[in-house]
Amino acid sequence: MKKTALFFSIVFLFAATLQAQSGINVTNMATYNAYSGATADSTIPYFKDLGVRRVIVADANNDGSKEIIATDYSNGGRVHVMKHDGKGNLEIIWSSPVSKTSSGSTPRFPQVGDCDGDGKPEIIFEQNNFYGTNYGRIVFYEWNGTSWGTEPAYEITNDMFVAAGAKPPTSGATLRLNREVFTVDDFDRDGRSELITHSYGNSNRDVYILGIDGTFPGFASLVIEGGRPGASQNGIDWATGSQWSSTAADIDGDGKLEIISHHWDRFGMWAIQVNGPNSYRFPDKAKPGAYNRFTTPDALSYFGLAAVDVNGDGISEIAGTMYQSNFDMCLFQFTKADTSTNLFGSDSASVAKRFGRIALKSDMAALGGKTAAEFWPCVKGDLNKDGKDEIYTGGGRGLNLFAVQYKGSGSLLDKNNYTTNLVYKGEGGGVFATYKIYQGRIDTVISFTDTTYVLNPAIIDTVREETPFTSYIFADNVDLDGDGKMEVVLSEQSVYDSTSVIIYKWAPATKSWERDNAASHKIVNTYRKTIRVLEYTGPTGLLQDEGYNIVIPEDYILENNYPNPFNPSTTINFTLPIQKRISLKVFDMLGREVATLIDNELYEKGSSKVVWNGTNNFGAKVASGNYIATLTYGNFSKSIKMTLLK
Repeated sequence: MKKTALFFSIVFLFAATLQAQSGINVTNMATYNAYSGATADSTIPYFKDLGVRRVIVADANNDGSKEIIATDYSNGGRVHVMKHDGKGNLEIIWSSPVSKTSSGSTPRFPQVGDCDGDGKPEIIFEQNNFYGTNYGRIVFYEWNGTSWGTEPAYEITNDMFVAAGAKPPTSGATLRLNREVFTVDDFDRDGRSELITHSYGNSNRDVYILGIDGTFPGFASLVIEGGRPGASQNGIDWATGSQWSSTAADIDGDGKLEIISHHWDRFGMWAIQVNGPNSYRFPDKAKPGAYNRFTTPDALSYFGLAAVDVNGDGISEIAGTMYQSNFDMCLFQFTKADTSTNLFGSDSASVAKRFGRIALKSDMAALGGKTAAEFWPCVKGDLNKDGKDEIYTGGGRGLNLFAVQYKGSGSLLDKNNYTTNLVYKGEGGGVFATYKIYQGRIDTVISFTDTTYVLNPAIIDTVREETPFTSYIFADNVDLDGDGKMEVVLSEQSVYDSTSVIIYKWAPATKSWERDNAASHKIVNTYRKTIRVLEYTGPTGLLQDEGYNIVIPEDYILENNYPNPFNPSTTINFTLPIQKRISLKVFDMLGREVATLIDNELYEKGSSKVVWNGTNNFGAKVASGNYIATLTYGNFSKSIKMTLLK
């Protein structure tokens, strides 16, 4: 089984003082177990490719509670919305349509915003190589009061992008949608969310702040509000690599956002100042506004930077983990002087004073003796509600989630002024192998028969250590179950769904070992958990698996009616995985409603049955023929075909 994630075995030694001042501990975990069946089914989320690249939490339908929005690598790439039902279940309540191409369209980072300012949130994500072309699109699924729909309310295509003015001087503009970070926010506080994207072009460093003029569905148009569209503004020729991600932050405490742009190579950064509605200032080329802090090539925060306020003073610091540079965590602190006329400053000496690695190579004893790890995402959260952000990072090899917390005094750039707690070490792991098993006695070949099955010997042919890793963390003001305790939602990747057992039998005729395809089989991996919810309970809390059940549409069962064909009545059986409001209606073959058997009624979890007596909503007998019974549950439905004979 292939791994479903970009996974790099880069080693770094992580360290810090691990005695907690006010420890971040975790107790409740939600897990999602899935297994790839023999045949692909586009209605089933997470088929085969077990792993969630990104997970965020937001109120995506304005109901006052938050949902989990998660990506899906299977079936060409999808996005799902999960809702907590208050009874220990996370139910998938919406799924984006199955992609029309199976390659290259996987959404990387879903976001929630209101780009047309109509008060209806949109779920927004990118799809690369859509329809099998070399171009991509950005789609907007808008909440319509009951659902986010089955088709985008709006989309940004490459042609629209170019028509809006994305025209670098020496090559055509192309939406660059293969980045790990996709940013949506109301940067200029005008009541409409903007999004930031990047383009292929002559420099690969072009950054675009995109807005929507008008509303959708209806009359809406794409507007480039700011950024660095080609050569129309002062260039940043001193940046050493292509643009990678953008992060909204207030690094001077003035209540206005800066857009921190992060480019590939040497952990370089530069910024766009947000002046007001639709007004942005790109750093003047004469005042550099960027620096390349490291000499290590390819050093960057691969899954994006985090704007954190570790000391609660209202000013954001910038944190990240360093891909290709031992995966150390680093922190940048800025002053008001840095964001007036000279964003970030150009003096390398002063820059060095505002940078620190708060987790360096040091004592690993407190990490359970582990000497190697890789850390990917870096986010903020205030789980203990003390008004100061913790920094959360995670990776694999039993070090899936760390909380890094400022002690409250001393330099922000001194690692000794932080506590670092391993709050979740992950599960599973160990040897998960492909076995080759040889059966039969070869020391007495003359008496050997094909019915003799003795393991002699059992040989592990290929050993793979399963190393699921934390691909993303969301810890910003999450309380899915509404109990007042803050939570962290994790997504995991690189999880095998099964192991192969290949059996060989001795063939006397050829005096050789031959593969027995009938006996060879797979063993399901019981560790297939790709989404987790971890709840903060205070310094004395213990980690325990609460085993939240994740309900997918396929868990609802609508059985074929019996008898079928029928006259004069038939019984329809169905099974619900959770308590749910449902409808069960009968339609003719033209799609016209004939009879309503259940009308948005609340049914308990378990099996139920309804009898249809072959009459319509007015009590009249219907004609012989074929009919469709449809069970509707939320945004999903299932149907069966029934035949009435007289």
